[in-house]
Amino acid sequence: MRGVRKRRKVKNEKNSLDMISPTSFYSSQDDKIKLNWFCYELALSIYDSMKDELAYRLRRKKISDEVLAEFCIYYTKAMKDEVLRQLSGEIEKVCISYEPVESFFPDIGDDMVNKMTDAISYAWDHMLSICEVCPNRCISEKDVFCTLFDEKHLFE
Repeated sequence: MRGVRKRRKVKNEKNSLDMISPTSFYSSQDDKIKLNWFCYELALSIYDSMKDELAYRLRRKKISDEVLAEFCIYYTKAMKDEVLRQLSGEIEKVCISYEPVESFFPDIGDDMVNKMTDAISYAWDHMLSICEVCPNRCISEKDVFCTLFDEKHLFE
């Protein structure tokens, strides 16, 4: 997935790689697992989807790039249990919930919540389509140590 992302060319526009650090997804060496890398990539995908689809509306709601990045990290971490439930066979599909959106942005309004969940849903589907061909196998090998967290050249 890493090679697929490109930096935005718009002047002064920050992209997901500028805003979301992989360190947000681990607190110790033991947390550097493939599932957490998947979560990092999902947060990047959600951020890019939001910027692509909702940039104007986000600016009108006074949601900065920094706040959007915090939200993407928050939402992805909230989804982690749902992803694990699907992997264990407990549920058939991951549900893209509006509740974390409303919790993070309590006064954003129903229309914007719906648009944000649509963008998250798109990011989720896009992520899964990439996972089908990605050699990292972050989902099938979810508990395996992920060396990508230690490849600093990816983040500079």
